[in-house]
Amino acid sequence: MSGATDGARLSRARDRLARWRERHGGPGIPLPDELWAEAVEVARVEGVATTARALRVDRTRLAVRMREQCRDAGADLGGEFVEVDTSRLRVHGQTVIRLESCDGERLEIELSDAMRVDVVALAEAFWTRRG
Repeated sequence: MSGATDGARLSRARDRLARWRERHGGPGIPLPDELWAEAVEVARVEGVATTARALRVDRTRLAVRMREQCRDAGADLGGEFVEVDTSRLRVHGQTVIRLESCDGERLEIELSDAMRVDVVALAEAFWTRRG
């Protein structure tokens, strides 16, 4: 990412899209790939729903473009193995687990002392889900 903060990047994308709409189109005029690519990059940080709402683009189309970009970049994403020693995971107070897929979907779970969760199974289920 550039040196800009995440909020600044979203604001910049919103401004570019507003200028493009003023010059080129209204409803039914397809956005150029360049603007969609920028929206995808912003959504990777801000999330699909937040970005779609801020940029006034269709959430489903944005998610589809994110999935397509993930699929196209699949060879570059690597497949690194990460070992998680769950026996060493001790929840003290409140712990938050955040997962994000390459299509921008997010899962956040808050755990308290009394709760137990199989983090590896949770991550696997989230990252391999369909639809």
